[in-house]
Amino acid sequence: MELRSLANWRDPAKRRLEAIRAAHERDEAGLLELLKTYLLLKGRKRASLSPRTLETYTVGVRDFLTWAWPPDSPGPKVQLLKLSADDLDHYVADLQTHGSHLEHQPLKPSSIATYLASVRALYRALEWAGAAQLPQGVAAPRDPTPAYERRPALPPSLYRKLLAHLDPSEPTLQRDRVAVRLMAEAGLRISEVVHLLVSDVHLPERLLEVKRGKGSKQRSVPIGASLCAELERWFRTRLAYAAAGEPRVLVNMGGRKASGRGMTARMLREVINGHYRALDFPERYRGAHMLRHTAGTRFYKASRDLHATARLLGHTNLNTSAIYAKMDLEGLFEVVDRIDEED
Repeated sequence: MELRSLANWRDPAKRRLEAIRAAHERDEAGLLELLKTYLLLKGRKRASLSPRTLETYTVGVRDFLTWAWPPDSPGPKVQLLKLSADDLDHYVADLQTHGSHLEHQPLKPSSIATYLASVRALYRALEWAGAAQLPQGVAAPRDPTPAYERRPALPPSLYRKLLAHLDPSEPTLQRDRVAVRLMAEAGLRISEVVHLLVSDVHLPERLLEVKRGKGSKQRSVPIGASLCAELERWFRTRLAYAAAGEPRVLVNMGGRKASGRGMTARMLREVINGHYRALDFPERYRGAHMLRHTAGTRFYKASRDLHATARLLGHTNLNTSAIYAKMDLEGLFEVVDRIDEED
């Protein structure tokens, strides 16, 4: 992400005055500018912060400011620069009770946790500016539903149905099929798929170099022979559609201005969700990231080795990979069926 340092934020004295002004004048754009500058200069990822992360934080902060500065009220609900832990607890309780203040929709506990993380990021930025303190001791509500139930893997029968739907004889569906297989069989995240370059794919070695992993980590991912063959066929098709000099594996195809250029993560999500809708998949089995969970389940079932699963998925913590041992619904069905046979 491009870093545009602004004079108001570079100078500590001006930074403080500008932050105080933005808070007093209900200047949402000014506070979001402070947040972005702080994240790019002082955040954990700094200049490598992804646009999606910034977008997520922006939505969370805008929701908080809508709550703190009710549009139909002459005055603010809370003093932004004097926010207490009780005030923040009140905001979290309001999210649980009423949901989003922007879209007026219920929020899952995971979304509430994301909104709270966004507000904390804003107050770390205000603290950096010397304008306010980060309230301590406020926790997001725990989700009673286990993670492996909230984020299931696609059952093998539905995955086979999805692949059958993606007819490789049609160029656009051939591209989508490659994207799906890269996530569901190689375990790539959607951001890793859209940033994958043709030069990152080493077909003779059956190896992918993932250079834009989460947290800017890199890893090498071995792939199966059939996926290699699919990529090789796609590269031949891609020649007729890729814009001159476009290095990315997945490209837009059609008559729009971006035709031939690399796909964005948002576009690929929309494409994949469109295929789910076309196949009338249950709501439980929606979302592009589910395909990565599918890969994790497959890796663990084939290896029964958490270290191998973590290595293939690029996890640094084995506990993150352990969830896939609990996602294996097919294995549970086998247990239930054996009991039926015994009865």
